[in-house]
Amino acid sequence: MKNLNLFCKATLVLLLLCSSIISVNAQKTYVVSVGLGEYKYPQVAPPLPCSVGDARSVSRFFHSYNGSSVFMLLNENATREHILKVLKREFAKSTANDEIIFVFSGHGIQGGLTCYETKDMNSIITYDEIQNIMKSAKARRKIILAMACYSGGLTLKNTNNQKKRNTQNTSVMLYTSSRPNEVSWERSDMTNSFFMNRILEGFRGAADTNKDRKVTARELFNYVNPHVISDTNGQQHPQLWGRFDDSMVVVYVK
Repeated sequence: MKNLNLFCKATLVLLLLCSSIISVNAQKTYVVSVGLGEYKYPQVAPPLPCSVGDARSVSRFFHSYNGSSVFMLLNENATREHILKVLKREFAKSTANDEIIFVFSGHGIQGGLTCYETKDMNSIITYDEIQNIMKSAKARRKIILAMACYSGGLTLKNTNNQKKRNTQNTSVMLYTSSRPNEVSWERSDMTNSFFMNRILEGFRGAADTNKDRKVTARELFNYVNPHVISDTNGQQHPQLWGRFDDSMVVVYVK
């Protein structure tokens, strides 16, 4: 009977451990990926050779990532109304254990991102609009990856809080491809931008410096930034901003 009790206790411990592992792995990642290479008004927003490739490459990565739901919007499908609608709908599905990621590649201005029909300041998506959607989602980890000229300007409204990071229940990370006064460069092979190319390399494990199969916010920054600065001969400096812990896991490496 004693041995049986020991067996039962060991089995119970094993079951608890298994349920714990299942609980950790049960989290889901919701991704909305936008690529704008062609615009309705090219005289205002000229074509971008790499933006659709950026969106497709990121979507492809997360399609094979455990527990991901990926929604991609390209060119004429990436209108202001449609982008906002999809962001609200997809991110509203998240629970507290989940992660949401908004990926954008296209033209940008200080404080906002363009849409397919952008022709003036009234037809952009402002950072406030994006922030409100992210804030209303229940996910504990929230990430914005913005490949756009002047995308560092997305942070200008909250400049006084740039140094304020903590480990509260909700972590919000904004990673932009350039400073507020910089353009963002595309690679000559027209596949991916320098920024998204290095992001994807980092996601696949290049940024995992301690080999623990996790890419943290700090590891991603430490990998991407020096490479992009080197790739562009010092003309582009990605900006990492938000309220998050440096050890926050962005992706798990297979």
